[in-house]
Amino acid sequence: MEKPIVVKAADGVTLEVGKGEVVALVGESGSGKTTLGRVAIGLTQPSSGKVTLIENGEETDVGNAKGRKWKELRRRLQIVFQDPFSSLDPNMRVYDTLRIPLQSQGVKDRAELSRQINEVLQRVGLPSQLLSNYIFQLSGGQRQRIGIARVLLFNPALVVADEPVSMLDASLKGDILQIIAKESKERGTAFLFITHEMAVARVAADRIAVMYLGKVVEIGPADKVIGNARHPYTQALLQASPTIDPARREVSVKVSVKGELAISTEHPPGCKFHPRCPFVMETCKTNVPELKEIEPDHWVSCWLY
Repeated sequence: MEKPIVVKAADGVTLEVGKGEVVALVGESGSGKTTLGRVAIGLTQPSSGKVTLIENGEETDVGNAKGRKWKELRRRLQIVFQDPFSSLDPNMRVYDTLRIPLQSQGVKDRAELSRQINEVLQRVGLPSQLLSNYIFQLSGGQRQRIGIARVLLFNPALVVADEPVSMLDASLKGDILQIIAKESKERGTAFLFITHEMAVARVAADRIAVMYLGKVVEIGPADKVIGNARHPYTQALLQASPTIDPARREVSVKVSVKGELAISTEHPPGCKFHPRCPFVMETCKTNVPELKEIEPDHWVSCWLY
């Protein structure tokens, strides 16, 4: 019998997202960002570890919630998907797209349904006249706003925003980021913002966690991770990120990364980044570095420190 293939999309990750905080999870495709986001809201069960929601001093084990408790958690833990063209039924009217989730959670009164739906449309900057439109009649930006509105109907504790602006042009990205910032600050909603774009994370996040092959290699306040990046992988991501600030181009660290991201079944021993790292040492090839606090609230997993 062949030995089963073990895939570790996220390995030994510890991450906290506080009330009213936006934490950006940054990394290349295949680094485990989406898997971690799905685990965070209970859509994927971890093989080990625990996901805990803490509200008003009460702790809930997300992975073990069943029955009525799970239905309650579905209101508190939500996700905005990357592709608004596939995550919404194009042949459904906007009103029904928002009505059905509310009714499934027990809101039956027609007047109350209309009130909540109109309120959430205002929060995402859409006119109520769109309620009679079909989803296929909307633009990509409007569809993504409807996707966000569907999530915000329940005033969730945590929203996983999985690449919510990657399919939008630059003029619309800012609008979506403003909605997320407003909801986090005014309503205390926590956001785990998944992105592969450092430029977007710089604008959107309070803290940034950089992920590589299932591991968080650097985490800290956005200004520290951007302005004082220490892990070679973070430095490479920043170098690849476009900037219009000439000063940033002059002071940025030049890092030459070799090769490509390994597939999830072929993780190297030791530091997972060592086959591509220009600063690799012998210890990197066999020993796994732990996250180390190099300055207040700024943690790096690298043998250079």
